[in-house]
Amino acid sequence: ISPMDGFRAVLLRSRRAAHFALAFAVHRMDHDAAVIQEAALLHDFVELLLWLYVPTAALEIRARLAGQPGLRSAVAQQAILGATLPDLQHELMQKWRLPGLLVDITDDHRETLSVQARNVFLAIRLARHTAKGWDNPALPDDVRDVARLLNMGTEPTLALLEDIDAQ
Repeated sequence: ISPMDGFRAVLLRSRRAAHFALAFAVHRMDHDAAVIQEAALLHDFVELLLWLYVPTAALEIRARLAGQPGLRSAVAQQAILGATLPDLQHELMQKWRLPGLLVDITDDHRETLSVQARNVFLAIRLARHTAKGWDNPALPDDVRDVARLLNMGTEPTLALLEDIDAQ
């Protein structure tokens, strides 16, 4: 994989996550739907920067994850970068003084997630797990969790997710 291919894959995943996040927020009638969409879109911006400015590190992380299927992303990131991407993201967002709601709902380390943060988290997770199709073994858990967020059954939720993805 080339660095630009890696960048494009992350960008596509971010766009899909933002699309899911907006659809979930609209379904929930959240007044901050636009901020939720932005949070999902921006969630992986550090990984985008990594592919652009330190592609050798991005390629090494990818190779380690591919070579060791049980390896967690955070462990590989910590070993290669000395920090995890979410930690770097949070630091940058605070230093850049981005709006508090945006920083809060993209913080992966909060003990309890607000409904808005869960919305973003689930959209990102779903985009990641469906990046190569709808047959990922983690998908039933994602559908169950999104169903809870949207107060729906799992069958209608799966149909809704597939409709959202097709748009």
